[in-house]
Amino acid sequence: MKLHLNPLVFLVRAASTCAMFSAVFSLGAHAQTQASLEKTVSPYPFRYETISLIPSTSSSGALNIASMFIAEQLERNLSPEMRSRALVVTDFVDLSTLNETSQLGRLLAQNLMHEMQLRNWSVTDITFRKNILIEASGEFSLSRDVKQLKPPAQTGSIITGTYVNTAEGLILNVRMIQVTSGAVVSTAQVKLPQDRLISHLLNGPPRPPAMPVLNLAN
Repeated sequence: MKLHLNPLVFLVRAASTCAMFSAVFSLGAHAQTQASLEKTVSPYPFRYETISLIPSTSSSGALNIASMFIAEQLERNLSPEMRSRALVVTDFVDLSTLNETSQLGRLLAQNLMHEMQLRNWSVTDITFRKNILIEASGEFSLSRDVKQLKPPAQTGSIITGTYVNTAEGLILNVRMIQVTSGAVVSTAQVKLPQDRLISHLLNGPPRPPAMPVLNLAN
């Protein structure tokens, strides 16, 4: 029994087979190209997901949103076991001096203590007094007098930050530092708009104008 092949069918099948191999080859080449592109563009083993925050219409709300944004950034690349170690948050300082702060620097530290505690971090307040001070004006458990402070527990890491004032706004750089090694284990950055609230917290209340001294001797 002889098998007769229709030449037209054979050509169609041959063309289909070539097209299939060409498609497979193209997909493989595209996959290799895509993989090479991903390696070039994103060499890190994780994907960065956008942090979703609810915008605020007030200056104080924008400051709280910025604190939340900082806390979310700091948590991005940290190992879970770091949460169990005592965390201390210190005041943010002026980048140009590193030993001067402001109402803004102190408030940001307070906000970060709140945000990290909400995220189940073991936050330690180093301004906690050894003894509660009771006076006629009130009861006080916080102090900045070193002699009055309670020795803190063994600290695992510290959150600190710097700020610099520019014409486009206030730029904050925050970092979490491991105490034992000094290694920076996480960082965050945010820019605050230059508005009346930020200027007030940064520079303090406006000073009264200087009054001329009346010389009564003349």
